[in-house]
Amino acid sequence: MARPGRLLLLAGALLSGISWCFLCSPEKLPKARGFDFNPAVAASAALPALTMLAEDAEAKYGDNRKWSAVLVPLTTLVFPMVGFGSFVLYSFQEDAFWRLVPGTKRAKEAEEAWREHPLFANAKDPMNGLLNPDDYEKGLEEAWERAKPAGSTVTVKDKLAKLSKQNAPHWETWKSLSA
Repeated sequence: MARPGRLLLLAGALLSGISWCFLCSPEKLPKARGFDFNPAVAASAALPALTMLAEDAEAKYGDNRKWSAVLVPLTTLVFPMVGFGSFVLYSFQEDAFWRLVPGTKRAKEAEEAWREHPLFANAKDPMNGLLNPDDYEKGLEEAWERAKPAGSTVTVKDKLAKLSKQNAPHWETWKSLSA
């Protein structure tokens, strides 16, 4: 059985000489003088044969015990404890889950920051984006006058005013519109 140090020394010597394995362009080739032996080319031809020296990749008896001794406690004790502990510490913060709970301090700050931007200043306004909101309201009034039941006293302006003051706790962002 060969000593691994000699094999590694041979492999290192072969790898250091691999730069001579690449051929240069024909214009830069030296003039041939009969038989010219190139050791780099010979070494590159021998590299595929070196794969026979490698040991087969196989699981041996006892290898799984080494990995199990590390991975089982790591995956069943350490990682879950770190993850659950981090979650518990995060959940006790004042602004935990601020995207899910409306009205928290951080949620209000984020909403105000978006409203300061000129493109999003009126993003919550239902009439935002209409080219002519007065024309829309006029068309809504005309459509309601044609479609309303006989004897109805409901007008569009009254209904829109009532809806603007509606208490809708299930729609949390509506409060910020009317404010």
